Amino acid sequence: MNHPLQPRWRHVPRLLPALVTVVLVWLPLLPATPAHAADADSPRLEDASATTGPLAQQLADRYAPIVYTRVVNNDMCSRENEGFSPVAVDFVLGREEIPLLVSDNGLPSGPRSLVANAPQARDLYGLPAGNFLDFPGSPINPGCVYRRYHADRLATEQVDFVAYAHIYLEPGEDELALQYWMFYYFNDWNNDHEGDWEMIMLYFDATTVEEALAQEPVRVVYAQHGGGERIDWDDDRLSLEDGRPVVYSARGAHASFYEQNVYFGLAEDGTGFGCETTEGPHKRYDLAAVVVPHEPSGPDDPFAWLAFDGRWGEFRRSEWNGPTGPNDKRSWTQPVTWGNAQRTSSLIVPQFEGLGQGPIDLFCGIVAVGSRVLVAFTATPLLIGGGLLMVGVIVAWVFGYTSTTVRAAFGYYRRHLRIFGVIGLAMIPTGYLVAVLQTMLFRIPPIGPFVQMMERFPGIRILLLLGLGSLQAAVAVLFIAPTVIWMMSQMRAGQTPSLVDGFRNGLSAIGPIFVARVRVGVRIVLYAVTIVGIPLAIRRFVRAFFLPQAVIHERDDAQKAIEDSALVVSVNYKRTALTQVVLALTTLLTGPMLAIFLLLLIPSRPLGLVNYISSLLFAFLYPVGVIGMTLLYFELRPAAAEAVAGGEVEG
Repeated sequence: MNHPLQPRWRHVPRLLPALVTVVLVWLPLLPATPAHAADADSPRLEDASATTGPLAQQLADRYAPIVYTRVVNNDMCSRENEGFSPVAVDFVLGREEIPLLVSDNGLPSGPRSLVANAPQARDLYGLPAGNFLDFPGSPINPGCVYRRYHADRLATEQVDFVAYAHIYLEPGEDELALQYWMFYYFNDWNNDHEGDWEMIMLYFDATTVEEALAQEPVRVVYAQHGGGERIDWDDDRLSLEDGRPVVYSARGAHASFYEQNVYFGLAEDGTGFGCETTEGPHKRYDLAAVVVPHEPSGPDDPFAWLAFDGRWGEFRRSEWNGPTGPNDKRSWTQPVTWGNAQRTSSLIVPQFEGLGQGPIDLFCGIVAVGSRVLVAFTATPLLIGGGLLMVGVIVAWVFGYTSTTVRAAFGYYRRHLRIFGVIGLAMIPTGYLVAVLQTMLFRIPPIGPFVQMMERFPGIRILLLLGLGSLQAAVAVLFIAPTVIWMMSQMRAGQTPSLVDGFRNGLSAIGPIFVARVRVGVRIVLYAVTIVGIPLAIRRFVRAFFLPQAVIHERDDAQKAIEDSALVVSVNYKRTALTQVVLALTTLLTGPMLAIFLLLLIPSRPLGLVNYISSLLFAFLYPVGVIGMTLLYFELRPAAAEAVAGGEVEG
């Protein structure tokens, strides 16, 4: 590309005096430019001082962002908390434990050489790709190393929380851009890596700082994983404090959002994806604005680090690779062009998950586990690959081992679809009613605060998961399941019961079933709270699988049902446990898996509708699991009776 001042050769005689004048006047004033710097076509303001002087600082101070990060408890190492703050780059400069290295062959896996110990900003100036800062720890296996280092530094040093303000007018555009760049020590999400640069950008209908000071911004873009979301300045989604934009930083990933929600995020270049939350409780950071130039004047410039093309973190492959700095981003040199290309919304995870295992919750869990498996596979591919193969073989064997009962359950359901389909769908209205009651109950004193306090203890959390579950699940267990079992018992005796009789008799069985489950739950908690007794708690849990069948089919009271259920399970403990697992996976996950498929298939992604479809399918299929376990009970019960009659076990 030709330089704007470069004449074509035929015009040299005519323009030579003007060219000589320009060179003589401007050459002494031009700063030394590193090899990496932009070429002569690179956009720049006519007067660089106009974007770094007192007026620029006044503009930057006026809109310096206020950042909220998620902190829910005092556990420094808990990934539920945000472990890092928007700090100055000085946090990682001048430190003996953070050397400046270079990859000898330019590859992340190549040999590395030391460039400088305790590097300063001048040491970074003009360095090309392949150079990188190496923080203590490994992003592949971060543990709590980075969190502890960050926390220790904040506890023992005066650390500045800043946003680097970059004011720039893109050539050919009539909007002045005001960017705020924030640096985090570590990215602690599904794509762990050292260093993390984040940004928000405000746009003014102005071409000078003076004009911008006389008005408000017209729009704003919050950067998120290489992309971003743009809205108008007066949009209701944007929160302001004293006229300054509020940024809700996503936990771990630090993507900037306007509101408190759970979002779907896609990391830059596809290096990670998954759910990220900006929901509180929060810690508030009132950031100080530090105005930086578009380009540093040289290695002695305090902001010489802006001319660093290397990595602000360990040089690794893809998801563990440290990021490059702001100067390497298109948004730095083409802020308006970049901003116009950003989307106008973000993908929000619905807060109401419906019945059963919500598709979004399931998806988030799968992504998180998958990310960890990927990390482990990269570190030890043979070990993890062999483990995954073994898991696949075990899963295939389990499904084959239980296939007879599972096929029988679906066949029975299909033959009596009009009866059991209606019973299952009754879960929809009752489930939503209970969900409302659950929300009200667990948010009002004294129950709400008590539950939140008790969930801090591991044993109690296990109890809640194993013994109580959600009240929506209780609707299925205490209401729908007894109705299905009673109908099957009558049909097995050759009767043709009505649905009204089924629901009435199912309701009448709720009392003893509930008492039996409470008694079993108490025993489970006594084991679970000790942690070491968790295996025994699980065994108690499995031995209670046939409680509703014993109450309804044998007309047992609560205590006798506990004994009879344990007796039938003991006939074939392995088959009972594995059949329940397969039936649960089949009936509970079919809806969410369909929902995930719809989320990927439908571009508009109507998440609320998708969740309702998932809930509907869950309710429709839930009776299959009850039918399968009841058929297994009918099969094992004679063997249990023979064992009692033969004196092998006590009745």
